[in-house]
Amino acid sequence: MDHQEQQWLDWVEQLRAIAQNGLAYADGHFDIERYHQLQTIAHDMTALLSGAPRSKVDQYFVGENGYTTPKLDIRAGVFKDDKILLVKERSDGCWALPGGWADVCESPALGAERETLEESGYIVKAVKLVAVRDTHRHPYHPRNAHHLLKLLFRCELQGGEAKENIEISEIDFFDVNQLPPLSQGRTIAEDVALMVKHKDHPDLPTEFD
Repeated sequence: MDHQEQQWLDWVEQLRAIAQNGLAYADGHFDIERYHQLQTIAHDMTALLSGAPRSKVDQYFVGENGYTTPKLDIRAGVFKDDKILLVKERSDGCWALPGGWADVCESPALGAERETLEESGYIVKAVKLVAVRDTHRHPYHPRNAHHLLKLLFRCELQGGEAKENIEISEIDFFDVNQLPPLSQGRTIAEDVALMVKHKDHPDLPTEFD
């Protein structure tokens, strides 16, 4: 994706946020109608830029209401014998650090532990927040329809055993220099490298944007 395409996606995301925020707070009939029109334009532009059917765009954003904020994606870095835990996503057949969206009423650290258990079968303990990444500030992150903040936690392995589930078809530990194809929307090689750096140098401060 070139700079111009990224700029258009930024503008569309800002338009959608303005529309959603307006609908959250507007109380006049004409204002609400205008914000709905703006929302329609933002969805049309998203469909055009992404090549996705308009109905799919609407479905993706269904239920989005209230003031627009970034979404939180939590990922866990778990090591065993200097190898890192990855899970194979059934949706695209590629591998990722265990994790997913942050849940309401759950701390991010607990979310990293829970997601790892659910996706891999392994019991872990979050010991360090390695990084808070604004994906918009790192061009190697694939663009998402949502503005994403990634929270990367280093976790210690405490027990359990590999157990596949409805979302995950395989679980394994990999040499960090021989990674399998990664599920780019979830995990990129730079995420793994960052986990390795903080494992090898545990006194490093948390990195953030």
